[in-house]
Amino acid sequence: MKSVRIYKHGGPDVLIWEEIAAPDPGPDQVIVDVKNSSLNHLDIWVRNGIPGVPLPFTPGSDAAG
Repeated sequence: MKSVRIYKHGGPDVLIWEEIAAPDPGPDQVIVDVKNSSLNHLDIWVRNGIPGVPLPFTPGSDAAG
């Protein structure tokens, strides 16, 4: 599946568009077929270097599926 990923902190130039493997759900988990996603301030803060969020990070915490 296609995904935007962040591997290092910085400006918009650190966003990487790539193909990644589809997730494998565990027990009591489901996969949601996300059709659209939007960015919010959390995504910008992570990209800029907010501490405590492991990289790589996939922005788009607001999703519709």
